[in-house]
Amino acid sequence: MGRLRRAAPWGIRLAVVAVLGMVLLRVGAEPVVEGLRGVTGTAVVVALLLTAAATVLSAWRWTLVSAALGTSLPLPAAVSSYYRSQLLNSVLPGGVTGDVERGLRSTAGSRRGLHGVRVVAWDRAAAQAAQLALLAVVLLVSAGPLRVVGGLLALLGALVGSAVLLRRRIRGAPVGGMGRAAAAVRGDIARIAERPATLTAVVVASVLVTLLHASVFVLAASITGASLDAVRLLPLALVVQAAMTIPVGFGGLGPREGMAALLFAQAGVGASHGVAAAVAYGVLALIAVLPGLIPLVVSWTRPIGHAREAAR
Repeated sequence: MGRLRRAAPWGIRLAVVAVLGMVLLRVGAEPVVEGLRGVTGTAVVVALLLTAAATVLSAWRWTLVSAALGTSLPLPAAVSSYYRSQLLNSVLPGGVTGDVERGLRSTAGSRRGLHGVRVVAWDRAAAQAAQLALLAVVLLVSAGPLRVVGGLLALLGALVGSAVLLRRRIRGAPVGGMGRAAAAVRGDIARIAERPATLTAVVVASVLVTLLHASVFVLAASITGASLDAVRLLPLALVVQAAMTIPVGFGGLGPREGMAALLFAQAGVGASHGVAAAVAYGVLALIAVLPGLIPLVVSWTRPIGHAREAAR
């Protein structure tokens, strides 16, 4: 197991290199140059504003989930921490290091220890669930073969939801570590479900965050000359975003370019346009989270722990 853990980072790097290598062999280096060339000052400003709105909404969602699970988290601290985590996720392999760090930092020094990581896990789960649900809806109403993918996602969501409801109806004491973990998960779900207003706000915030990040990809595709309107670009942007959640890259590098090339080729505008859009998106997304450098530097000089445990 130790050797496997040590080999995992190298496996991630090799996977990224392999994906990028196949893409570049297919389209050449020119789309990469086009993507870099397409980034303008205006596009950077728009990406900064869209990402700032998405970050504030994400941080607000995190405070709502945290409050539902028993810890207070001030919104300014949450925004600062979210920026820092996005930056770390963008430059470190796997795409989750920043989230683990903000979870540990949020309740470090309190009696609840690793509770913050559990809250962050639910925050990310809410984001991913809303992203996949929105993707399923958009694909179902779109034309072409992607509609089948939307149907499969909707079916998967229904199955998962049914399984959760069924597990909640089953009585009996949990046995062993897995049983205690399952009981903890059910307890968390129950506490969040007991707050309909919070649940609604979490869903709305998650959908808006997904649309804001997708808008950055639409912007990147537009400035690199893709001959598709925003309505046709939105489903592609959502699929690319879903591909970026695969933990085998740096900020989605690799799966992002591969998926964009495949989708744009399928849409009839050429794989090279997809790669150019993905490269421009990667640059814009990285620049947009650079404000996270400020809290990152500040965090090096301050003790870990900014959340106060709420009185239940």
